[in-house]
Amino acid sequence: MATENLDKLKTIDLRKKHVGPSCKVFFSHDPIKIVRARGQYMYNEKDEKYLDCINNVAQLLTR
Repeated sequence: MATENLDKLKTIDLRKKHVGPSCKVFFSHDPIKIVRARGQYMYNEKDEKYLDCINNVAQLLTR
């Protein structure tokens, strides 16, 4: 399957269209867009590293 790199605004628009309002965005003013993960780290579209401190991912949205 081919993957497509979407900018953050396009991703937010798709989220509003396809994800219900009960699933909140924690950083609504400038949400983090995680594009990959490895081990205990997640990376945003700028390749900045974040430590994943939440156990058991509740959801995974893929396109």
